[in-house]
Amino acid sequence: MADALKDVYSTPFLTQLGTAITQHYSTFDVPTFIRDTVDEQWPALKLMERRDQITRALHHQLPSDFTEAAGILCDISTTITGFAALCLPNYVALYGRNDWQTSMSTLGVLTETSSAEFAIRPFLVDSPEQTIQQMVTWSQSQNEDQRRLASEGIRPRLPWGIRLKQFVEDPTPIFPILENLVHDQSAYVQKSVANNLNDISKDHPQLVIDFCKTHWHDSQTTDWIINRALRTLFKAGNPDVLALLGYSQRDASLLTTVSLTTSSPTVSLNQNSDFTYQITNSTKNDSPLYLGYRVHYVKKNQQTSAKDFFIKRVNLKSQQAINGHFSIKWKQLTTRTLYAGVHHIELLVNTVPVADTNVDLTIS
Repeated sequence: MADALKDVYSTPFLTQLGTAITQHYSTFDVPTFIRDTVDEQWPALKLMERRDQITRALHHQLPSDFTEAAGILCDISTTITGFAALCLPNYVALYGRNDWQTSMSTLGVLTETSSAEFAIRPFLVDSPEQTIQQMVTWSQSQNEDQRRLASEGIRPRLPWGIRLKQFVEDPTPIFPILENLVHDQSAYVQKSVANNLNDISKDHPQLVIDFCKTHWHDSQTTDWIINRALRTLFKAGNPDVLALLGYSQRDASLLTTVSLTTSSPTVSLNQNSDFTYQITNSTKNDSPLYLGYRVHYVKKNQQTSAKDFFIKRVNLKSQQAINGHFSIKWKQLTTRTLYAGVHHIELLVNTVPVADTNVDLTIS
């Protein structure tokens, strides 16, 4: 998948990009642009390295005046769109830091057809107060892409983005933006708000818990955001979070007749393991349950690394029993390399392991 992702930056894309520029800047030489970009190092470059190389090659030919170059980028932004178009806001990040006003207006345009979430971050480092105010303005925009940028761009721990150390240490300037967006009706924006809060929770859990308590049950929208925002703290068994969301680890310990079995205790790569579980609530009270499972993946050094997965939520009435099933597909991913060995699987109820089994994975 990683190779496929970086291959969005291909010769056909470069040709499309260069041709689009010539419609607005006739002296742009497409063959030279491609030669400057696709050099001997190109095949080995990773995704973001390719993005940077394209941006540098653009800079060789676009006007030296940043305002003029930025205008050309905006002109082609309706033609060059999507993930591959990240090289356009990247131009602003690399060459527009001495022209804050032009850079902000340009990023506001480019994010509508791609995303400026990475490109805004150097400006938050250089001019935090000024740039935060711009992001507050974007958080009130009629355009959902700009509203999403207001949240996503200031995430303290944005994957692939530079870490915003000042907001890791003190995230309080982020909260006015999140207050503006916590009721947003765009799913695109909601997911970003939740991820931003989840980032903050890793360093300042109480700030996030307090924010979520304030907005819990405001609406279905806020409840969706809060459930996703608290996922790291929930998995860690934070008692305040469990209580807020209506779950109790004590309920898990009172359950009886809990079992987890698999019909495939030995599997090969690219096969599935199917699991069945049974849970009975023998108490006198109904129990809201959050069901999941934890896989202890074998690493290269034969140590293990755990990852949790969600199954479903259920309100288990007194004396009620439920049966269910889930599957694990043993497939190599760019985010996880599988190794042969015994993988320990646990059934989780309200984050508490209540039953377990093993699967022996073979890789030929």
